[in-house]
Amino acid sequence: MQSSHRYAVIVAAILALPVSAQAQSPDSAAAAETLFKAARELVDAGKWAEGCPKFDAALALHASASTQINIARCHEHEGRTATAWAAYKRALVLNRETLGDERQRALEELAKTALAALEPNLSKLVVRADNAPPGLVVTRDGLRLPAGTLGLSLPVDPGEHRIVAHAPGFIELTRVVSVAPGKLVELNLALARAPRAPPAPATHGSARAERDHVEPEQTEAVPTWAWVSGASGVVLLGAGVFFLVDDLDAIGRLRDNCSESGGQTRCAPGYDYAADNSRKNRDFPLFLAFSLAGSAAVTASVIGIVGAGGRKSAGRTPVPSAWATASAAGLGISGGF
Repeated sequence: MQSSHRYAVIVAAILALPVSAQAQSPDSAAAAETLFKAARELVDAGKWAEGCPKFDAALALHASASTQINIARCHEHEGRTATAWAAYKRALVLNRETLGDERQRALEELAKTALAALEPNLSKLVVRADNAPPGLVVTRDGLRLPAGTLGLSLPVDPGEHRIVAHAPGFIELTRVVSVAPGKLVELNLALARAPRAPPAPATHGSARAERDHVEPEQTEAVPTWAWVSGASGVVLLGAGVFFLVDDLDAIGRLRDNCSESGGQTRCAPGYDYAADNSRKNRDFPLFLAFSLAGSAAVTASVIGIVGAGGRKSAGRTPVPSAWATASAAGLGISGGF
């Protein structure tokens, strides 16, 4: 009887409307509740493609563990196991503010059970670069991989992934790998040196003049929009990282200063709960929006620069780049100046 009651609580936890200790305006609360209910009805009817985007919209208005778990289930349905795994991880963080001890325990058990089921079947990709040349930059699906992740087994969604590697003085290398569900794929990158251009034949002057003559570098003009797009992308990515850090700081401050007792939230005297709670509700959607916009702008910039043949020599043109993993994000500029 006890196990059947526990199962009923878990089912109710994921099907119920989002409930947490977060303060929110009546309008946003009503909108989030409406979106959540509509999404549940569509998904229960098998209309995942219509229902899942409504969960995303509800989460943007009101971040809650129950909504995040439903989003993770949507990713699982799509076969995006690594993305679902990361969503369940975030649900555990959001669940710290769920009202009601029994409901909080049910959501935690649900997320942990889903993670335990996913982890043995995650697709993983190992990217190695033995004898990596100085200045090596590696991207996966357009996002830069930090040097520390090379050689590590990282969760990825099943399917094709595009790996690009370049370094000053070496030919850019592109590989497309297909990772099957639950499989591990290892990829070793070995870059070849770029050939040196032969010296231009001398047409006049002495032997010494021939030795001292240096042909000027020829470059094509890089369109102005490419540089503007790259600079805008770096600014947008920087804003995204700022809001992510601010979101994590707000969650930490709420956890340190407030606690749940008897279904109520109690905070330390003098602590401004509303300000930090407002930051938390605002920052994560802004992080996603700025990061996506910044990545698009940087990608457009790189395409414009490479397409114009604007690099004077391999690796000398500064190129803005971004990287992200399930738990961190960053940005930088690679190349020489």
